[in-house]
Amino acid sequence: MKRISITLIVATVLLSMVLAVDLPSTFKICNRTLPEKEYYECISNSAKNAIVSLAGGLKSFKILPIEPLAVDSVKIGESQGSVTLKQEYKNIKLYGLTKQLQIQNYHIDWDKCILSSDSLNPQVDFVADYKVDGRILLLPIRGSGKSNITMYDLKTHNTIYCEKYQKNGETYLRVKKFGVKFSPARVTLRFENLFDGDSVLGEQMNRFINENSDLLFKELQAPYEETFGLVFAKITNEIYSRIPFNKIFPPP
Repeated sequence: MKRISITLIVATVLLSMVLAVDLPSTFKICNRTLPEKEYYECISNSAKNAIVSLAGGLKSFKILPIEPLAVDSVKIGESQGSVTLKQEYKNIKLYGLTKQLQIQNYHIDWDKCILSSDSLNPQVDFVADYKVDGRILLLPIRGSGKSNITMYDLKTHNTIYCEKYQKNGETYLRVKKFGVKFSPARVTLRFENLFDGDSVLGEQMNRFINENSDLLFKELQAPYEETFGLVFAKITNEIYSRIPFNKIFPPP
């Protein structure tokens, strides 16, 4: 699957911090004079609280709800290997990005402009209208309808590569690349209306897919990560372009 993940996690993590200065007290600002360990713990907690607060959106900043997170469409070109699928997803909803979220191992390297963190989501559901055509382990698969891809105990390593630029006399941040690496404990997949609604073939294929879900996910993981990295970068930049750098990370 050439392009998807999840976890808008770091995207939203950073989005939330971007807005910290002008938001309610739940959006805590972390003092850069703190010892390094305490500072990063503060940022992790602040980011988590802010993301949860943004679950319903923030009208004053034109931020739409991120629970669920809506994505218009994702197209994935034919992959290579034991899984060769052309896929298209529309009306995508991502559920679980803010529920029982954990964030840790936050680190910032301002010399290289790299921000990284790890996050954990107990369950993330990718719900969408789908269309697929191709083969899985030599078995043909085709269909269109409703789909649900669920990742359990999803660990995500997020890396944001950024740059600073000047606008109206202020310094702003821009995300050049949003790297996402997924590591779910378990994945389940469900595709309705496979083979033009043939219930017998459809159930057999869904059973086969889930019996081989680890292999299937490994084959499709990189395209999923790439696609969602692009989505997260776009969302993050929409926020970063509005708030000066010193309001995101106030100087000592």
